[in-house]
Amino acid sequence: MARVIAITNQKHNIYTPHNKGVTKFKSHPCLCGCGEMVVVHKYPKKDGRGYGYLVNSFIRGHGKRGVDGYDKEIHSPRLCACGCGNITNKNGGRFYRFLKGHENVGRVPWNKGRHLSESSRAKMSLAKRGIEPKNKVKVDLSVLYNLYVDKKLNISEVSRLINVSEDVIKNRLRKFGWSRTTKESCSLPRFKNKMRHIRVKVLSSNPVVESPNKLEKLVYDELSNRKIYYEKQVPLFDKFVVDVLFPRKKVVLEIFGKYWHNNPKIKKKDFSKKKYLEKCGYRVEELWDYQIKSLGVVSAIGNVLNKYNLV
Repeated sequence: MARVIAITNQKHNIYTPHNKGVTKFKSHPCLCGCGEMVVVHKYPKKDGRGYGYLVNSFIRGHGKRGVDGYDKEIHSPRLCACGCGNITNKNGGRFYRFLKGHENVGRVPWNKGRHLSESSRAKMSLAKRGIEPKNKVKVDLSVLYNLYVDKKLNISEVSRLINVSEDVIKNRLRKFGWSRTTKESCSLPRFKNKMRHIRVKVLSSNPVVESPNKLEKLVYDELSNRKIYYEKQVPLFDKFVVDVLFPRKKVVLEIFGKYWHNNPKIKKKDFSKKKYLEKCGYRVEELWDYQIKSLGVVSAIGNVLNKYNLV
């Protein structure tokens, strides 16, 4: 019986794996470059058969530094810069330069030993109490209220009229709480007129004229092939920019796409624009994208040219 047990044990020893208890998961230095070794985590599997292993790339908290992100001056413990010999505190993986309350140790105030005049001391005292000194720029508050709140002028215009800097105006408005919202400022006629001028200037600039959309390019190419004299993207009355202008006959050709110009708001603007131009003696013709697709650009342009005798 003893012999059988010995043989059995011998067989088990023969078939014992050479790497039993050894895992291929090994510790390695943290990738941030601090030189510390990461930990190999061992945990039992859910089915109860063996163990699983996990090795992170970084030590916990060192991942924020990134690969090779270790800086000895920041991430290693340091002595307080005041010279007290104590180690500073740590926050977010970084060590402070000073211990709390040690920042001003050994520092000399800029005004220590300096003589300040009585007037300077009086100004400093008023500033601490939030009172304006007498030598500060005076502004007539009634005039400021009238110009900014009642007449709705902007800050640059108010500063020019009162003859003070814009910073002074801003400080007074902030102090008394006189302010306008962006919506109120943008709804003013003066602002709308200014934005209209900017839009006209942009739309009539060379880069925009030289890069028309596909529909406009078709029309421009056809007119150029027919050798018809025309002008493109022309500003009129400093209000509108028209797509095509035949100046000799005072005819305006607008090229419309169904997607954009069927929008109710855009429709309303186009109608107002057309009526304004007609009042000023221009004849306005609208050419839609579906007309060009159904008739072809040659026939669509030909109909307009024949209608107004532009050939």
